[in-house]
Amino acid sequence: MGNKELKSKRQDDEEKIRLTDRILVYIICGIMFLFIIAFFAFEKKDFSVNENRTLAKLPVLKFENVKSGSFTEGLENYAADHFPLRDTLMTLMAEAQRLSGRKEINGVYLAKDGSLIEEYDTPKNTQKQIEQFSKLAENVQNAKCRLMLVPTAIEINYDTLPDHVPADKRNAQHRTIEEIYTSMPDSLLTIDAETALKMVNFDKRLYYRTDHHWTTYGAYVGYEAYCKAAGLDTIPLSDYTLTDVSTDFKGTIFSKLNDEYFGTDTITSAAHPDWKISVEYSDTGEVTDTPYNEEYLAQKDKYSYFLNNIHPMVTITNEAVESGGLAIVKDSYANSMVPFLIGHYHTIYIFDTRYYKGGPSKFINEHSEITDVLILYNMNTIDNDTGIGGIF
Repeated sequence: MGNKELKSKRQDDEEKIRLTDRILVYIICGIMFLFIIAFFAFEKKDFSVNENRTLAKLPVLKFENVKSGSFTEGLENYAADHFPLRDTLMTLMAEAQRLSGRKEINGVYLAKDGSLIEEYDTPKNTQKQIEQFSKLAENVQNAKCRLMLVPTAIEINYDTLPDHVPADKRNAQHRTIEEIYTSMPDSLLTIDAETALKMVNFDKRLYYRTDHHWTTYGAYVGYEAYCKAAGLDTIPLSDYTLTDVSTDFKGTIFSKLNDEYFGTDTITSAAHPDWKISVEYSDTGEVTDTPYNEEYLAQKDKYSYFLNNIHPMVTITNEAVESGGLAIVKDSYANSMVPFLIGHYHTIYIFDTRYYKGGPSKFINEHSEITDVLILYNMNTIDNDTGIGGIF
């Protein structure tokens, strides 16, 4: 082949490459254009059922917001939360990363036993927690106050974590719990839930595979630790009627990956034949005879089955117990432990201080039947729990 033919062939090849490049550019631009149209055309939702959280709102354009950078950050969050086909793309990305052999996806470790375990970030608000817990104990006058900080699966099931997870990540919650506990005043007794969970002698899953909460069995271990600290005789687990009420629970960690490969969890309820209870919700005035709400079992947020989701204050009265009052200041971990405490107190008052604005210590001091106070938070969400600011 002569030089002219070679030159002509090279020119033809280059032209084909340029044409291919132009076609790819047109395709990419077309896809981007379609996504832009879809972004503005699709209905914007305020709440993600899949992730069980409120989605970012369009930020207000103000000079001070632009200057501080909060407008740009808010715009990025808004675009990320309302991106077209977001859930589908999340699924495809998680599936692709899993198939490539990744053991950590979107801040979630793929544990050796098939569990999904959230990464634990270094806490920033430990000192604030110490101050708030101390204030509550100092303000309460005539009841014994106890604090239970519950480690999550990353601490208790550390042996199932991928091998690449550094050692300091495996015991970070332990160090934070120790820091808080050693800083507590004498008026606030501490409960060692960590040791209790690590010393379990029955073959039951203590944490959900797809959610950050402990299971009903994990909650029972926490209940045993509370009874030991409070000098109460535990009611054997065998005395309860245990019922699997759902086998298709997909929790909050599942929602970060949205991949059906990771399966589902089973939710179990515990009821005692001796209960004679009424459960009253202060915000709605509703009164029931159970600490559960079966309506949530048909929804994505199935964990809200326990204690009927979120309420500023819940009052449980058990006529089968003559006396005793317990006040619980808590996060959602307490919701599945409360049923085990019902058999020990005539009245249990439960406060969610993200929404209860009266100040629990004031209420406790005005109700002389309250003999015990339990502060219960899990280590996974405590650092960002807005209720910490109002617990005293």
